[in-house]
Amino acid sequence: MFRGRQWPWLFLILLACGGESRTDTENAMDSVLAERPPASQAPASVMGEIVATNVSWADLYSRGNAEQVALFYTEDAVLMTPQGDLTGATAIGDHFRALFATRADTILATNTVTEALDVAGDRAYETGTVTRMMRPRADSGAPAREVRVRYATFWERSSADGRWRIRRSLRAP
Repeated sequence: MFRGRQWPWLFLILLACGGESRTDTENAMDSVLAERPPASQAPASVMGEIVATNVSWADLYSRGNAEQVALFYTEDAVLMTPQGDLTGATAIGDHFRALFATRADTILATNTVTEALDVAGDRAYETGTVTRMMRPRADSGAPAREVRVRYATFWERSSADGRWRIRRSLRAP
């Protein structure tokens, strides 16, 4: 089949083809990695800031404070709801104001668990679960029920004050 002199040529052809392809891939990957923004903080410190922000947000949400909840969003934030997307902190605040005015339940307790947090510079992507213990306002003797909500949040660090704010948010029951 192959005699002694054909093997070196075959080896050189394979090496040449494989070498160029690998170099192109490496060059492409290097350019992609070079375009990524550098991490400005270690993910552990960002996790602490975002968890603390989630606790504050949940407290204000439980108390029905739409004006303060809206301050957690960027001016061009998008809140994705089953009724459609809301754009801007003002529209999001109006949404929460209407929601809180018609809410039939009292939130007794909230627990937010961040399951994943990816950070790249001044941007972060978080997924997790919020668990709320709720009771109907009209029946304070009714047993509390548990409601779980899955979420994905895109965060952005404000250049003005360094605080993390919500840029995009999706909640799914």
